[in-house]
Amino acid sequence: MAPRRKTTAENLPPSPPLNAIDSFIKTQFDEFQRTASKAKHFAINLAKELTGGRFDCEDNELASIRESLELILDIALSAPKSEDQSSKSVVALMVALCSQPAATNVNGLIPDLDFLLYRGILRLECKDDNIRSRSMTLVGSVMERMGEVADDGVIEDETFNLVREALLPRLSDKSIAVRNAAIKGSALLQDPGDSPSGNSEDALTNQLMYLSTHDSSPVCRSSAVNSIVVTRYTLPTIICRVRDTSSTVRIAALNVLKDQVDVRLMTDLERVVALRSGLTPRCESTYLAASKMLCCGWLKSLGYSVLNLLKLLDVANSESVCELATKAILSAPHNSTLKDLSNNERAAYNAALENSIPLGLLTIQSSLLLRVKIDKIKADVRIPDNHKQELVDELMPDTPVICSSIQKHLNNFIQNTLNDSNDEDGADGDDDSFVCLQLLKMARHADWSDESGRRQLLELLHSMLCSSNTPDELVEPCIRAMASAHKSESEYVECINEIITILGDYDAEDENMDASEAAFRQLRIVSIVGVVLEYTTRSLSDDFIAQFSDQILPAIISQDGMVREAGVCCLGKYSLLGQNAAMEYRPLLLGIAANKKEGKEIRAQALLAMSDLAMLWDGMTDEVDCMDLMTEEMIRVSLPSLLLDILDNESPGLVVVAAEICSKLIMMGRVQDTETLAKLLVIYFDPLFNAFSSSAPAEEDEDGGCITAMSVANACKKQLSSDTEDATIVGSPIRLQQILSLFFNTISAVTGGKSPIMGHATKDVLRLVTEGWKAGGGRQSSKKKLKAADKVALDKVLTFMGNVGNVHGCVAVEIATFLEDSTEHSLESNTLRDCVNALSKMQIDNKADAVDLREMVLGIEDLLDVCGANKTVMKNWAKFVDNVDEGRKLKDDENRRQEQGKSFEAEEDAKAEREVLGEVQVA
Repeated sequence: MAPRRKTTAENLPPSPPLNAIDSFIKTQFDEFQRTASKAKHFAINLAKELTGGRFDCEDNELASIRESLELILDIALSAPKSEDQSSKSVVALMVALCSQPAATNVNGLIPDLDFLLYRGILRLECKDDNIRSRSMTLVGSVMERMGEVADDGVIEDETFNLVREALLPRLSDKSIAVRNAAIKGSALLQDPGDSPSGNSEDALTNQLMYLSTHDSSPVCRSSAVNSIVVTRYTLPTIICRVRDTSSTVRIAALNVLKDQVDVRLMTDLERVVALRSGLTPRCESTYLAASKMLCCGWLKSLGYSVLNLLKLLDVANSESVCELATKAILSAPHNSTLKDLSNNERAAYNAALENSIPLGLLTIQSSLLLRVKIDKIKADVRIPDNHKQELVDELMPDTPVICSSIQKHLNNFIQNTLNDSNDEDGADGDDDSFVCLQLLKMARHADWSDESGRRQLLELLHSMLCSSNTPDELVEPCIRAMASAHKSESEYVECINEIITILGDYDAEDENMDASEAAFRQLRIVSIVGVVLEYTTRSLSDDFIAQFSDQILPAIISQDGMVREAGVCCLGKYSLLGQNAAMEYRPLLLGIAANKKEGKEIRAQALLAMSDLAMLWDGMTDEVDCMDLMTEEMIRVSLPSLLLDILDNESPGLVVVAAEICSKLIMMGRVQDTETLAKLLVIYFDPLFNAFSSSAPAEEDEDGGCITAMSVANACKKQLSSDTEDATIVGSPIRLQQILSLFFNTISAVTGGKSPIMGHATKDVLRLVTEGWKAGGGRQSSKKKLKAADKVALDKVLTFMGNVGNVHGCVAVEIATFLEDSTEHSLESNTLRDCVNALSKMQIDNKADAVDLREMVLGIEDLLDVCGANKTVMKNWAKFVDNVDEGRKLKDDENRRQEQGKSFEAEEDAKAEREVLGEVQVA
């Protein structure tokens, strides 16, 4: 490491060079001392003279000026943090000065860029963070300038390799400022390779990918995203950063996708994931950045054609994401999304949105665009109600035209289904089904003043619901369109009853009845009933609703799994309409949920139905007699005990559903079991259980060593694959992680800032982790020893409980009690380390807890001696003891002040009383 040069008055030039600069520069030079701000002003004025070519200097004078420039640079790099901005200005000026053309550099008066580069590299090893940071900034600026002035923008290999070797260690520097400067300087030093797919062997690129995901600083992660060279190899990592916890990183990733990535070279999955993660209403800045990426980047590159953009998205399988994107595109002219576009570009954008969509040539893209346009008009509160229908009528054709279009695409779907053997992917049939879905959603907004068209639509909907050729996904939009088309509710009820009667007119025991036909009829009936129950405002006292039980119960005992699942779901909706129905069907739902021979999807539906009932009605969590469908014997089951059993012994899918239900029941106060809360905490921190839904996954090699940089690309590709599932679907691990992160923070907020149940669950958490409990039980073989990265970090769980629940004292007492009851043979070294580490982070502010903990200190210290605790453990233990003593002292001081205050108040009251008595005696 180069010795640091002291910038004092002794090693400054004794006087400004004579005949070299004018009198104004002399004055500036006299004032030039050790501050970067004065060095900045001096450098500016000196630069004007140097670049002006007004010099006729002797050799000694040239040397003096060159030394002055060196001193300016030294002072800029060594200035205190308070003068950081001035130092940056000096560095920028020096880089600009030293990159002047050779013609202006008289007699080598001005140092070249190589001089600055080597001077910066020599200081990269200094102990001072400020010097390393500014030196790294200098190196990065010089490299950027070298690329600009070099022939063809190519830097010499020797310089290129030298800087790479010096920069790589700084990417893992302890200082955030140094890491950030090194990351920015790495942008031009990566080797993307000759292949379009990128170079997976470049160590610098891999390290930047790792930092973009794992660096603790959002500033460094954001800089890494901006610095990564964009190739097919690095693109998944950039897209995954759209889901970063920091909005700064998310916006940086979206800007890279907007400015540096051609949307046509991305895959459907990558485009959908970027839009789904970016167009989130939870963060306005992220939503705006995603809208700019979509409208000013992707759409602009496609000539502002919305239909061409939708063709690049998987519309049929990602309708919700494409709807979000279309709404953002339609809303852009009314907000600040398009402010970066020129007037001509904005005019072209608006003209593209006004293009009409011919109904006779509907595709999945144009049908979605038309439907979203209509929905947006109906939902716009700024438009008067009487004007909304006029705007809708301009976009949507007459009802008979809609009916003919629906019939046309439905016939195409049926024909493609019949020819399924000749069309392996069945894509055309799916397209026609999707167009029908959009048309049915639009039909709800039709003008019903045309009686002929209204009747034609009702006849079409009636025939579609009764036909086995109608796909199941069209049932709900058909019923909702039918409800809108009827003039009165009584007509609507009569029509639904007629359809159910037609579908139910069959004999299930008839040998001539095809089994698939019977299953279809039963499934269609239950599907219709389920939609009606979901949107009805009637109660069970209504005969129209009460009769539905006769349709639901036979479906539950059907031999067809899909029919049973629909029946269970429908029974849950039916039971929500009255407490009597809930009490009546509770044993049946619990029996289905407890039946391990039943399908997982059906059991999950029964659990969800019971959770809805438990949150709505009292007594739903009590034990009840129900039939064990496996043994046909009566057993007593309660919802909480059943959920605990599922968390212990079932597959991950059911565990996710059960965990979500447990969080809801605890939040509503229906369950107050500490063991349930403890298991939720372990699931939340379990790396194995959440590996495929983690925002920063890590892999390990065969030897158990952690692969850091090289594994990031593969991990991000896996994460993109897992993002294909919608996080809004019940049973999604991503959804569970989001729910639990909110749940743990909310339970303390609703109890006045403290969560006693969180503190009391500490004992259960310690037991579960030390016993190696895993959600689902059999997922981890007991013979296979877990790697360190796969274990639950006990200290993180305990610290999290103390911080989130604001119950440090209670958690500390439980941990100390656990240690006091442990022995040398029953306590692993890792468990002891994690417990002491968690204790060192607890703030003891309750005297009773401090007193109890102080009494246990000696016993635990004996355990530490016996176990041979290392220096780190003993250091954390000493910190904990200090916290206990400090908490007790602060509480004693507070009590003393309170007693003194009470004593002072008593003396004041006695004094006032004596004065009053004296006045009375005088009187």
